[in-house]
Amino acid sequence: MPNLVGKSVKAARGALDSGTSVTTTDAAQDRMVLLESNWQVCTQSPAPGTTLNGQPVDFTAVKYEENCP
Repeated sequence: MPNLVGKSVKAARGALDSGTSVTTTDAAQDRMVLLESNWQVCTQSPAPGTTLNGQPVDFTAVKYEENCP
C-alpha cells in the first residue's frame, strides 16, 4: 500500500488496482465525497507499506481548502 496521504482522492484511487474496494469518509463533517479531485486524503487504512491482498481500503478526506483534523 503506497502512502497516499495528501494526494487527491481521485489520484489515490487511481494508484490502487481497479478491483480494490475503496471507501472515503469526510474527516471534518458528514458530507458525501462526490468530486474526488477536490478532496485530499487525510488518513488511510491499511497503513502505508502494508501488502494489499484484496482487503478494502478506507480513506478519510477533506476538501482542499480545509485542514485535516
